[in-house]
Order: sequence, then structure tokens, then C-alpha cells
Amino acid sequence: MDIARERTLSDIFSGFAAYQPEKTFLIFEDLDGQHERWTFSQFDRRVNQTARWLRRMGIERGQTFALASMNSPAFVALAIAASRIGAVMVSADYRATVDELTYLLAHSESRLLITGVDQLNVAQSASCATPVQELVVTGCQGSNDHLNFEDEVERQESSRPDAESDADDVVQMLYTSGTTSKPKGVMLTNRALIYGAEVFAKGSGLRIDDRHLITLPFYHAAAQCHAFWPSLICGAGIVVSPRFSPSRFFPLAIRHQATLAALFSAPLRMLLSQSDQPGWQSHRLRNVTFAIALSQQQFDEWDRRFHVPLQHLWGMTETVGLPLMSPLYGPRRLSSMGCPVLGYEVKVVNDSGQQLPPGKNGQIVVRAKPGRTVMKGYFRDPEATAETMRDGWLYTGDNAYYDEHGFFYFVDRSKDVIKRGGENIAPSEIESVIKEVTGIREAAVIGVPDDTYDEVPAAYVVLEGDCQVTVETILNHCRNKLAKYKIPVSVKFRDEFPRTSVGKIQKHLLR
Repeated sequence: MDIARERTLSDIFSGFAAYQPEKTFLIFEDLDGQHERWTFSQFDRRVNQTARWLRRMGIERGQTFALASMNSPAFVALAIAASRIGAVMVSADYRATVDELTYLLAHSESRLLITGVDQLNVAQSASCATPVQELVVTGCQGSNDHLNFEDEVERQESSRPDAESDADDVVQMLYTSGTTSKPKGVMLTNRALIYGAEVFAKGSGLRIDDRHLITLPFYHAAAQCHAFWPSLICGAGIVVSPRFSPSRFFPLAIRHQATLAALFSAPLRMLLSQSDQPGWQSHRLRNVTFAIALSQQQFDEWDRRFHVPLQHLWGMTETVGLPLMSPLYGPRRLSSMGCPVLGYEVKVVNDSGQQLPPGKNGQIVVRAKPGRTVMKGYFRDPEATAETMRDGWLYTGDNAYYDEHGFFYFVDRSKDVIKRGGENIAPSEIESVIKEVTGIREAAVIGVPDDTYDEVPAAYVVLEGDCQVTVETILNHCRNKLAKYKIPVSVKFRDEFPRTSVGKIQKHLLR
């Protein structure tokens, strides 16, 4: 038995709905400033209606459905409803291209797709060659062609449906890029999400009287595991925005009296780039968690301008929770990734798996109980699962060292991954798209430093013989095939690539 016990996310939420029925659970403010407010009891009934609607749409226990939309109350209702009936929710990137969304829907075996009106054209095209049997639109009035999510849910009874689910059910599947050309589906159970949320709540000081501001996208583990699920298991309230906006962040926090928020270094830099605004320091935020370090100068400027402590943390979708966090009390040493937190065991190992002493660079590994303290595994990919989880440890692919006080410091990634503002990008995915262009023999994509996003992709290309291909041709093809954040910032031509003795491209020399 562990801290997750035999609970489900749905049952925890219903428990708080009974305990504090009139307390505000969710405040949603759209980009036009219009907002809606739900109490715990109101939203619990909404979850019941959503669960009944999913069942009516043919989604049973263990079956998969997908949502591709900006943040909204629909995500919150669907995520808790998935736990209520034991279904699997796939949170898709709303910026995905047709090819990207087609792969995700087909690979995840999603039978139903709910999408925002802005993503409708992409969703329609992507659904054609997938198991999706119904396409439903959220956030707008329905049409003759598609059902409207809000209208359909509103028609359902609000009593709790008769459905089975338990702690070991996979209820979320998040897709994350790795070293392969295609993203992998990370299977997350009720139990693992609760375990990670309990650990985060303890490490961040999250309490029942808090109100968490969520501006990061729900399709990313950060918004879910750094904010939403910890708030739910604590009975705290949440303030949700469709997306992050540097000009709206502090006004939202002030207007809705938020006390915590989760960000990445890129949004922090965007906030620092804003001109000083009178009144922004009147917020009630007492802690902002973030990933990926800033410079010391930026940390100092943040303290001077915004008067809210930052707490650095590290984790992956696969770890579910945050194994490393800055101490809640005492010196936080924000240039480090943090220290191991209660509930996780972390060490640094060499290529043979042997633990290294302080000051020695190696790979971070995390003690793992699949489906309990970390992910259950990669969906339909037992080989990648076995490679990542070995002998009771999850191998992260991140290289670091730790000091004599137990603080960990990031060095680099052993896996070929670009981390753009917290988003994992597989260079091989971009390379595969570039090589589709006629006349290109080889492509190599690397991450280059960026003042705002930490890293951005840049491409190097070798052409076939005397073929002539323009940079714009390559970029246009990428724009048609890849989400905007994956498009290279530059394309450079080379006669050949530097290689190792066995022919592997030496990307460090390209850098």
C-alpha cells in the first residue's frame, strides 16, 4: 500500500464535492474576458453528465477517446469523467497538423474525437483514416454536420452513472516525443496520477484553500501533473485560461485571487519582457513552480519586479510526478533542478548502471513501480517500455550531476531531443519530413540556443547530386506537415555531414 491507496481521481473529486459543495472549484475566463464559475457540487454533476454522454457515444471502460482543443471546462469534465467510467482520454496538441493528429488518433485507437472550432478542419481531415467514429465540436454552437459537446452533455441526467473503474485503470494517455520518429503514448493510471499529485502537493505546499492558475496547455504533462491533478486531490480551486498570455497572466491572477501557478522558463522570460505595469505586484501568488533554469540575472529581475518566489522542479511525462523539486523552505538554489522529494528515489548512474558519487556526470534514473509511481508503459510499444524501465528503475535520458548537499544540476540529454519551451521535439520526426522533399539526400536537425524558448530546431541538409532545392521549399513542406513550434528556424546546406567511424552523424560538430 502507498499514498495513492485504492482511490480513483473521480472518487476523490466526488468526496470533495460532498465535503465542500458550495466552494468554487473552477473559474474559466476566455480570451475575450468572459468567464464562467462552477462550484464543486455543480461540476460533479457536470462530470456525471459527461460520463453518461461518453457511455452514450459508445465509450466503455478501457476504450479511448481524444480531445484536441485549447484549455476549457470541457477538458476538466472529460478528464474526471474518464476516471469515473474507466475510459482512456488522449489529450492532443490543438496545434497539430493533419499528419500529426492522424497518427495520434490511429495509434491510440481513439473512437471519438472532441475538437475546438478552430481545429475543426484539421480534425475532419485527420479523422478520415482513423478508428474515429464520431467528431464532436466544443466551445461553439452546433452545426448540421457535427454535434456540439456542451449541448449534448447538457441533455444528460446529472446522477452518477452505474460504471466500474479502479485505481489501476489507465485514464490518461499523453504523447511525448523521444528519439524515434513518432511520438509514444504514455499510459497513466489513476493510481500513478494520484501518487504524483500527492508528492507534488507536499513538495509545493499546495493546500485546500489554494486557487491554482492554469495557463499551460492541458495536453502537456506540466498543466496536468504540476497543477490540475494536485489541485484536485487537495480539494483546491483552479483558474483556467485557454492559453498562456504574458499580458494577461498577472491580471488573471489578481482578478481571480490565484495563489499558485505553474510555468516553464519560456513563459517566465515572456513575462520579464513585458514593460512594468502598475498594480501587477498586488497579486496573491505565493509560489510559482517552473521547469528549466533561468540565468541568475533573470532570477534577480523576477524577484525585484514580481515579488513571488519561484520553485524549480524536474520530471517527465513518464515519471508522472516531479522527482526533483527545490526545497519548499530554506535556500532553493534555483540554478539547480532541485533535490529528491518525499516519495521518489533518484540517482545518477554510468553506462553500466552503477551509481556515481557527487560531482560525476551520468544519467538520471528514478525508482519505478510501473502504473503505481510512474507510467504504466508506452502504449503498443513493449520494446521502448523495456528499454526505459529496467531492473526497477526508469532511465530518463537526462544527464546531470549532484552535489554533496543533494542538489541536482542538468548537463545535457543523452537522448536526441530538443526541448523548446518545455515541449519535447524529436529531431528525427522533422528530419523524416524534410527528407520527403524531392532532391534531398540527408537531413540533420539540432537544437540551437534561443533567448525565449531555450532551444529551437535548426536544420542541415545534403542534396542529391546536382539537385536544386530552396530553403523556402523545405520550410513550406514543413509548415504543411508539422506543428508550428517544430518548424526549423533555419535551413543550411552542407556537402556532407561529419560522421563517426561507424557512420553516425556527429551532431555536436554541427552545433
